[in-house]
Amino acid sequence: MVETFLHKWLGGPQASPAVEDARAELDRLAAARPDLDSLLRWLRALLPDLVPCSSAPAVPLEPQRARAKLIEGIPLLRGEQLAIDAKEFRQRWRRACGALESQEADGAAAALADAMRGGRLDPAEMVDAVLAGRPEVVRERAEELRLDPGLATTLLRFTLFPLFTALEASLGPLRAGVTWERGYCPTCGSWPLLGEFRGLEQTRFLRCGLCSAGWEAARLWCPFCGNRDHEELGFLHCEGEETRYRSSVCDGCRGYVKMVSTLSALSPLQLLVADVATLHLDLAAAQRGYTSHF
Repeated sequence: MVETFLHKWLGGPQASPAVEDARAELDRLAAARPDLDSLLRWLRALLPDLVPCSSAPAVPLEPQRARAKLIEGIPLLRGEQLAIDAKEFRQRWRRACGALESQEADGAAAALADAMRGGRLDPAEMVDAVLAGRPEVVRERAEELRLDPGLATTLLRFTLFPLFTALEASLGPLRAGVTWERGYCPTCGSWPLLGEFRGLEQTRFLRCGLCSAGWEAARLWCPFCGNRDHEELGFLHCEGEETRYRSSVCDGCRGYVKMVSTLSALSPLQLLVADVATLHLDLAAAQRGYTSHF
């Protein structure tokens, strides 16, 4: 009830059943992993802003051209023009920074909020960099402004998440019937955040962390370097979790993808919760010299 009134006074979307379900999962995770308290509280506060937008900007992409792009290995959004609502972008960015400010002591989020408010960070330029497959431009701009580049790219991802998940829902049908055998997302070009072993058959799917797109992938295959050598591909897992959580690792390029077992595709919000729930796999992989490309 209190959160409902706060949203009315301070602005921002109302909580939905999907948000409440995700919050319940985060609460259960918080009880089991108190070390993640700050991160979980931030994500919990941000969840209403992460629900896919009710409508997505029109992308003038005809089915024939979409098919041609996919066959050539070009993500659907690569090179397309996207008219965003700059005011809404700034509001989402501000709310994400505001929720984070109470969890940190170094003022990095406040500095990023000020940079957006003062026009030193431009929403259109940031989105153009993502669509061009050049997220490093955002990091470089943050460094020029003496801002935290890692936090800037994280905030950009969460600010764009509701918009890009809506875009994926509208563009996804254009991928029907076209086989995609690349490691990066067929919709926006981002690397996978994690993967799923779905259903009784445990079919492997990769999931994008920016637009939540999913695409089927071979089980014995590295999405980063294409390695199929079974002697260089394997799994990392914690004791007792191997049937639920594990990381697919490649000793060829030292890349890894976290994998979760599911009955069906995770929803966009469930995808974010699963990423936090498997942070211990990120730590275990990093300790062994593996790197996530996302």
